Amino acid sequence: MKAAGELIAGGYFLMEHRAWKSVIFDYPRSVPTMLAQEEKRYLFWLGQHAWSGAGTVVEIGPWLGGSTVCLAAGMRASGHAARGKLHAIDNFLWREFMAARAPLPLTSGDSFEPFFLRNMVGYTDIVVSHARALPDEAIEGDADAGATRFSGEKAVALFDGLPGADPVEILFIDGAKSWRGMRHLLLTISNRLLPGKTLLVCQDFKYWGAYWVPMMMARLDARIEPVQNVRHGTTVAFRLKSAIPRGELERFQDHVARVPTEDGLRLLDRAAGWLRDDGDALGAAHVSLSGVRFLVHQGHVDRATEEFLRVQSSWPSRADVSQVALARQYLATRTGRALPRPLRMRLAAQWQKARGAWRKHASR
Repeated sequence: MKAAGELIAGGYFLMEHRAWKSVIFDYPRSVPTMLAQEEKRYLFWLGQHAWSGAGTVVEIGPWLGGSTVCLAAGMRASGHAARGKLHAIDNFLWREFMAARAPLPLTSGDSFEPFFLRNMVGYTDIVVSHARALPDEAIEGDADAGATRFSGEKAVALFDGLPGADPVEILFIDGAKSWRGMRHLLLTISNRLLPGKTLLVCQDFKYWGAYWVPMMMARLDARIEPVQNVRHGTTVAFRLKSAIPRGELERFQDHVARVPTEDGLRLLDRAAGWLRDDGDALGAAHVSLSGVRFLVHQGHVDRATEEFLRVQSSWPSRADVSQVALARQYLATRTGRALPRPLRMRLAAQWQKARGAWRKHASR
């Protein structure tokens, strides 16, 4: 078995995915989160061991503060001076789907920043919140893409940079929810990234519905290297090898519809290849599955269906199929047609449901 850091085929290093396994962190259950258990340990480890104290940590999209608490607790445990060093950036606008995770007395469009700040009790000296938004391109017929994130009717300013001049050591990206938003974020913050040091931590890298994250990372292939992979989560981290010239980012298309289709699919295959080389077959499958949503956003619905069937047919044996189910439902909604669900997928889903119920019972 290869060790993390060993050079493998293609010139990449096998990613670290064990260092945070032994982390003991008493996560406050009162703070709602969508993070997997391993991601909580990983973020604590990042704050404690990957942050040197010389620069800042920037979090894009903290929601109600689950990831923020993990990072801040790790930063405090590091022993470095952490006061005001964690910048949490969100539009803090409540959306209907959030109520299933946190039944707060809010309606769509309300600010949930006061609830975020309430969850920061104990870390108010470390965390600085900023109500800022990233822009999103309009995607016809996609309810998720149409959800309010940045709107002229809402009093949330566009994210235009960070206060101070400290370099960004860790950039945790969870709130870039579109191709345009991801491009804007990188354009805005690239001058604060430190070659050889900055970690770009992509929480949605292995999520089927966020193709823009692996696609843009693959587009920056010459500037970054994959270094950490949260196996039981969707997070992958990259170290910046060299500065990203602003002109290079400006040449990225400003709307996903303008990305050449074949180029986009090749980029996703390159991103999936990082995970295949790392032995993460399921993560690679999730990245490949994101091509379905990319094709739909480009208007190629029939081809997206073909891509879904192709990826589904080669899904890793006995692996989690929850993201396949989400992609299937998404396509069914767009096409009005039910898509096949092979027997092995049905059996895997039943097994996962039973296992989840057992774990819930055992944790009581």
